[in-house]
Amino acid sequence: MGDICDMNDLERFMRSPEGQAHLDEIRRMLKGRTIIEVSFSNEVHFVATTLHLDDGETFFITQPSMDVEAIREQFEEALDREYYVDFPERKPKEDLP
Repeated sequence: MGDICDMNDLERFMRSPEGQAHLDEIRRMLKGRTIIEVSFSNEVHFVATTLHLDDGETFFITQPSMDVEAIREQFEEALDREYYVDFPERKPKEDLP
């Protein structure tokens, strides 16, 4: 579907009794817990954040700023530099020291 359809479905979910119950369950799971560790994983299209809680549970988070396109835009120079670490033979001659 399209963005507006997705947004409308999410609004419907959030106002529904079932959606409210699901969100309340997540709230209960997190409220009062302490984050004891944070880890990151490569999920192909984004970097995910996993919160490790003091009760042994984990909470998986995605953030728009960790989307591959956002990372490419914000960290272009770092990605170029690291690319040549992986493939030094591809580095243009004029860039060699």
